[in-house]
Amino acid sequence: MARSDVTVPNQQQPPPPGPEGDEGDVTVMACLKGGSTKTTTTNYLAFVRAIRRKRRAGKGKNLPVKVLDADTVSQTTYRWAKKFKEAEARRAEARNEQAQPYPLDVERYPFEDLDEYIAELRSEGHDVYADIGGGNVQLFHKSLRHADRLLVPLSPSEFDFDRVDPTFSEASTVYDEHARDGFETYVLLSRKISDKQSRECRDELAKLRFRDEPLAVLDTEVEQLIEYTRQLGKIPQNLDEYTDVWDEIMRREAAKRAALTEVAG
Repeated sequence: MARSDVTVPNQQQPPPPGPEGDEGDVTVMACLKGGSTKTTTTNYLAFVRAIRRKRRAGKGKNLPVKVLDADTVSQTTYRWAKKFKEAEARRAEARNEQAQPYPLDVERYPFEDLDEYIAELRSEGHDVYADIGGGNVQLFHKSLRHADRLLVPLSPSEFDFDRVDPTFSEASTVYDEHARDGFETYVLLSRKISDKQSRECRDELAKLRFRDEPLAVLDTEVEQLIEYTRQLGKIPQNLDEYTDVWDEIMRREAAKRAALTEVAG
């Protein structure tokens, strides 16, 4: 949940339109230091897209949501899927039932040409969520060349400027190399414990810039909940906060497109 003095998406509003059409959509989760809830954010947003905000049209309508584990060290996203499939296979065998399919199609590092692979997936209509490890700047650059957005998750309780400024500085070096017209950028406050910490974090983030513009910090915030730490190897049942995150991103992007159309027209 977000603090009381910011505007959060109205829960009674209908879901905003998500990416449709024949081209896929690419979200990169990254921060150039570890421990920023990238993996949790990657998986939960992918679950939201696969379960609650499915495509309704286009080539990607019946394609699985792709999740790329490009963390060269931990590969927790890949282990998440592997653990679920192994446990589900044992359960199904014991009960003589068909195993429940995993709703995400997860692939792990190494990727020979990550930028080319993401471009290929996008052209095929896949929605892609990429978990980029904190220690590989080259992979970070490659992931952004065909991305629609960069989402940087941060924990207010463990806020460290060293994690943020270099991430956006590196992102800015890739922006002009983008295959289309650049990518959107967002900061998500995650693992929030108190409103005070959140306000302090927002005050510090207000000092930073991306391409001479203030950082876009999402109004929606994700609480520090024990259940998020217990979902490894499971399909989460509670997707509410991350659905709010995705919906806010979609509303922001829809509003930006509408504004650009109005200016152009």
